[in-house]
Amino acid sequence: NADPAMKTYKYWNREEYARKGRYDYLIKISPESIKKEANILSLSDPDDEANAELQDSLPFGSKLLHTGTTLEDFAAFQAQGSPGVPCANVLFVSPSCPKAAEQLPRVLKAFPSIEWVHVRSAGIDFVVSDELTEIVESGSGITVTNAKGQFSSSLAEYTMMACSYFAKDLPRLMRQKNSKNWEKYDVEELRGKTLGIVGYGDVGRACAKLAHVYGMRIVALRRNPKLSSQDPYCGAVYGTDKK
Repeated sequence: NADPAMKTYKYWNREEYARKGRYDYLIKISPESIKKEANILSLSDPDDEANAELQDSLPFGSKLLHTGTTLEDFAAFQAQGSPGVPCANVLFVSPSCPKAAEQLPRVLKAFPSIEWVHVRSAGIDFVVSDELTEIVESGSGITVTNAKGQFSSSLAEYTMMACSYFAKDLPRLMRQKNSKNWEKYDVEELRGKTLGIVGYGDVGRACAKLAHVYGMRIVALRRNPKLSSQDPYCGAVYGTDKK
């Protein structure tokens, strides 16, 4: 849930999460604590290697029913309530589904038992549609989540690498290394430089956290700057209406 009007976001952050495996452990030693089994349909390319853990590492009480990229791929599971046909209640959506925005509403209409839709990526632009909004807001009770917080640390490290790439002139360093030229050259410090972050969500804040350690000044832009007015990493926060 990333509504910019909220004072706090409901999300899981890989870096800040300290109780890894706690609930999985409790379920394994106490299977009766499971409230409802998760029967999962995966709207993804069956050959998507990034989804391998859906096949091999699902927690106890979860089961992958089938993977496909269109509603027709799940036809065998549409006769819900019939003997031997499990009731799908979770839909996992991956960017590897080529027409996810078109197929997602079709799957939800065909499987009214689905209670939870999870998007594997942090970005959800590839699934957004007016039809999906209508379904979710119609009182269907469907919860939609994404992977906000999953990739923030990795992207923040990449950002600092990119800053160092230019500040330390890494292309020159590699050229000199390849030519066995050990000539010294001047480099810049990141300390004291200003890092501008457009879109100060979880990824932006993870970047600010690392840049702050480098001694950089952070200027952030977000739709609701009040949410970051007390952020210890930001020197200034502006709204999108700033002229």
